Amino acid sequence: MIMRRWLLALALLSCARVADAQTWSERVWAGVDGGVQTSSPSLTDSFEVQQFVETGTVHVDYPKKSSSLFGASVGVRAWKRFGVGVAVTDATSRSSASVTAQIPHPFFFNRLRSIDGTTDTDRDELATHIQFAYLASVGRRVRLILSAGPSVIRVEQTFVTDVKFSQEYPYDTATFTGATTRRSSASKTGFNTGADVLWMFSRQIGAGGLVRFTRATVDEDAGNGRTVSVDAGGLQVGAGIRFLF
Repeated sequence: MIMRRWLLALALLSCARVADAQTWSERVWAGVDGGVQTSSPSLTDSFEVQQFVETGTVHVDYPKKSSSLFGASVGVRAWKRFGVGVAVTDATSRSSASVTAQIPHPFFFNRLRSIDGTTDTDRDELATHIQFAYLASVGRRVRLILSAGPSVIRVEQTFVTDVKFSQEYPYDTATFTGATTRRSSASKTGFNTGADVLWMFSRQIGAGGLVRFTRATVDEDAGNGRTVSVDAGGLQVGAGIRFLF
């Protein structure tokens, strides 16, 4: 058992020395990625509506949904194995929000009628990630970029602002027919951290696999004087082409 531990320690030390012996001579790295951003925490919203001189309520569930991801990055080695870069990502998703509402009766007070349905919503997150990077040459063809830094994330979100319904005499029931929506956008600064593994086909061109986590909380104007806090970002996984110069 002790011998195995010594052998493992020697193997790790040998790998560390080999990796340390490798140099990162290029000054510039760049890449283009496609992938997916895992779903952010689910978003819920509740608000009041006025109907027939009485107050009703609307509750909306915006579901968790992964987003398609496109991104590009560029960086410069500034000193030894340390560099600075910037990445831009765009994550988009489409989903159906669940809407439930309590609608007042046109003739009687305190006799709310329940309606429910779904409506299409979409979300787009455009983010700029500043990256302070550590550059490692793991082997003759394999490179590793570890990075972290601030992110500015701009979120465009469709919000439900009212419900549409139909009713017939004696108006004891109502039927959901749709929802009124508005598009809101806002930005907030958060953070990012990630790792990019490069497999170089030649001195300048290769393939890469990226894992990055980013997060920011954005306050959106949902209409009618309401503000909704949206958790933006998530785990990003992508792959694409890499360039070294």
